[in-house]
Amino acid sequence: MSQRVNITKARMLDNQTPFAIKEAYNQLRTNLMYTSKGESTCPIYAITSAEAGDGKSTVISNLAISFAQANKKVLLIDADMRRPVQHQHFNLSRKQTGLSELLSSIAKYNVSMISNPMPSLYVLTSGCIPPNPSELLLGEKFEELLTLWRREFDVIFIDLPPVDVVSDPLSIAPLVDGYILAAMANKTDSRHLHSAVEKLKQINAKILGVVITASNLKGEGSYKYRYKYKYSYHRDYEYISS
Repeated sequence: MSQRVNITKARMLDNQTPFAIKEAYNQLRTNLMYTSKGESTCPIYAITSAEAGDGKSTVISNLAISFAQANKKVLLIDADMRRPVQHQHFNLSRKQTGLSELLSSIAKYNVSMISNPMPSLYVLTSGCIPPNPSELLLGEKFEELLTLWRREFDVIFIDLPPVDVVSDPLSIAPLVDGYILAAMANKTDSRHLHSAVEKLKQINAKILGVVITASNLKGEGSYKYRYKYKYSYHRDYEYISS
């Protein structure tokens, strides 16, 4: 599965979003629903990228919104505890207790820690930036929390750091049902993307596909959006160049 989504800045889906962008997320949502068809438990999807600045956090935010608009109860977890941004996307306080406090046992889980910025969408922010994000994700606490949240939500999305930069995304492979890779057209280095794919393959992670983010093109007096969509259901992910 590969998909092209146009992103110029971190803007959340709303009534002003161009049709092509909305449709790209809706089709991506449909494909993910098919990957979990027939499963009785809540699927957990993680997103990462090869490099920083590829638009992964915006993609996963809008994908979570798209699922919530389809009347799914969605939990979005900001597990990028090095450069968190989900609190900015949803105008939440950076200081509120979040994932890092839960994983380090500084705080005990309470439902009030999860924000509800819009109908059917719930967000757990990263919390304070810890000195040891990889070790926290490797601990048993995250698995315990995900087991609990699987019973409360219809779908869970996890925002992770770039896989070709730090090892954090590899830490939780046994806990997720599939990875989505984000890459930016005309920006992501194809060698880095290939390296990211290989790192995920080495730990037998299931790669669901790639979302290619691309800048919009200015037309005369308006914006013209590039929109390209293609996908396949091949089990083995093949390298896709941007």
